[in-house]
Amino acid sequence: MTENSDDLFERNMEALMRFDAGLHQQMAAIKEPVARVVGSIAAGDINIDLGHTLLYPVDAQSHAERQLAEFRASPHRFYMNPPTHHVSSKPYHHDHISAAIYDFAKAQGMPGLPNLPTADAGFLVIYGIGLGFHLPALFDEIDVRHFILAEEFIELMYHTLRLIDWAAIFAKVEERGQTVNFFFSREPLNLAERIHWTMRGRNFGLLDGSYLFRHYSSMVLDEAYAEFREKLPLLPISIGFVEDEWHMLVHCGVNLLQNDFKLLEDRPRLEKNLPAFIVGSGPSLDQSIETIKRLQGQAVIFSCGTGILPLLRNGIRPDFHCELENGLTSYNHLKQTADQFGLQGITLIGSTTVHPYMPPLFDNKVFYFRDSVCSTGLWAPDRIGLYGTAPTCTNLAIRASLLLCFRQLYLFGVDLGARDAAKHHSRDAIYYNSNEWGQTYTQNQDTMDIEMPANFGGKAYTNGTLHWTRMMMAQGLEMYSSYSKIYNCSDGVQIPGTLPKLSRTLKLDAPPHRKPLLLERLGAELVDKRAGDMVTPAGLAEIERVFGRWYEEVFALISAARGTDMPYLDFYEKFLPFLAETGENPFQRALRSVHVGTLMICFQMGYFFIRRVDPELRTKMMHAFLDAVQERIELIQRDFGIYLGKLIALPPVAA
Repeated sequence: MTENSDDLFERNMEALMRFDAGLHQQMAAIKEPVARVVGSIAAGDINIDLGHTLLYPVDAQSHAERQLAEFRASPHRFYMNPPTHHVSSKPYHHDHISAAIYDFAKAQGMPGLPNLPTADAGFLVIYGIGLGFHLPALFDEIDVRHFILAEEFIELMYHTLRLIDWAAIFAKVEERGQTVNFFFSREPLNLAERIHWTMRGRNFGLLDGSYLFRHYSSMVLDEAYAEFREKLPLLPISIGFVEDEWHMLVHCGVNLLQNDFKLLEDRPRLEKNLPAFIVGSGPSLDQSIETIKRLQGQAVIFSCGTGILPLLRNGIRPDFHCELENGLTSYNHLKQTADQFGLQGITLIGSTTVHPYMPPLFDNKVFYFRDSVCSTGLWAPDRIGLYGTAPTCTNLAIRASLLLCFRQLYLFGVDLGARDAAKHHSRDAIYYNSNEWGQTYTQNQDTMDIEMPANFGGKAYTNGTLHWTRMMMAQGLEMYSSYSKIYNCSDGVQIPGTLPKLSRTLKLDAPPHRKPLLLERLGAELVDKRAGDMVTPAGLAEIERVFGRWYEEVFALISAARGTDMPYLDFYEKFLPFLAETGENPFQRALRSVHVGTLMICFQMGYFFIRRVDPELRTKMMHAFLDAVQERIELIQRDFGIYLGKLIALPPVAA
């Protein structure tokens, strides 16, 4: 220990109080740490005794110095793929941004872009705080905007307060306008997901070229790193597209104006004394269909998207049908199903943004507001929307059944992949019963080439979309892990938070009168809404006014950036408040939802290109980027007027 370790500790604690009051409180609560610092800096043998072993194979300082030397020589970074260059078809607004910058580069006679960007970056993720001897150099030398520190043992942070000058680090971070996030957990998945979602947060536009530094090896940190690497291809995926948001805005408005419905919200309810069956259309559903048929009177059945057709084909009528997508394709599937089997007695649970043709197919409708779409911010600004209902209908069904307080869930056909990559759905699903659906799926779906553990052991295969679904599902299930049991009877990929169970072993015992009583009580727990209750002409006019003002302010910033040759990062930082989750603007959440997905992809592109050109070209390229962004936002504003006008022109529904 150094002589003035107590003074350093007190100074660091004072600085920590100002910088991160929550972490300061955690440090102050540690009185007798289990882990002990042994040896000393002076003797060159400082280490930490974890109780069963020493943390470092050599002394901590030498270990850090060796790592830093290796990192300086060959830093570990990850990079975005070059943005796609669409020469003819440009389906999304961000495609025009990439095209404009490629055209600029071509006009400048550039043969191509360097593979590697400049040394600065958005993030440095550090796995392991340890005794902290690596940290001063990393904070001093690595030019990033945001530091993320992940650690298994929170006590190690406590010990660093006597060993390194955190007060100086925090002062430097504040002076540079940087941020630091500390994540402590003994659960690898928790650490990996906290890192993932932080990087997909407000600084999502700065992913390219970020750094990774691994300080020491442990089961938790190694698995957290492996989980992060596994999800790395999903990291830059768009948060959404403005093109979809406009459709959802109109769909939601029409659905609220033209339907009586019950509203599903996140609030306390009575526990349900029957299990919920969640039925997707994965290939293993065929193995479980007889079990579902045998037990349908003893469970409440939720069909998910295309999972409804295999059920009805086999004489099983679900109690609830869950729909999420806003496209016409889902309606066409349901219309064909309704024409063949009828949908009487089945209640729709759907996002307010489903296609307006869909709800009239059902006698009873339950709507909910999605958590991150513009329509929720417009017509339910006092609600945060239901998190975890995307990206597939199976996510929605699980979330809905848990909100309705089912204590036991059984998943059937929720394969999220397949053991045999060629068998992607149940044989009774529409994909194998319609040439059009089968060909469309084959053409558009990503290849299932990601190998993952299977639910009942061995290997299964999935693709990027279903991998994303699994990650979102696992995160949602974690919140209910102490409340509900979720049994996975599907023979696909393993889903964290679920218990494998062979469907043929499933036995239930419930009297025949229980299910009708439960369904009646469940309906009474949901709030009734009349058509037009949540959308008013005055509200639509206010939306139009507030959005118009937002666009004016955005264009003023772009003009100022162009006029002052504003550097890219300065422009990015000044733009972020326009995409904040909250603010004084009454429709801030809606404004963010509409624009954040498209604009963050545009920012990713700008960050990618501008850091790969010679300094003398950066200002010119920045101007090309700003011109393209302004053109796109002007078109987005035009489309907003068109879509909102459709709602304003709708005739009122007769009482």
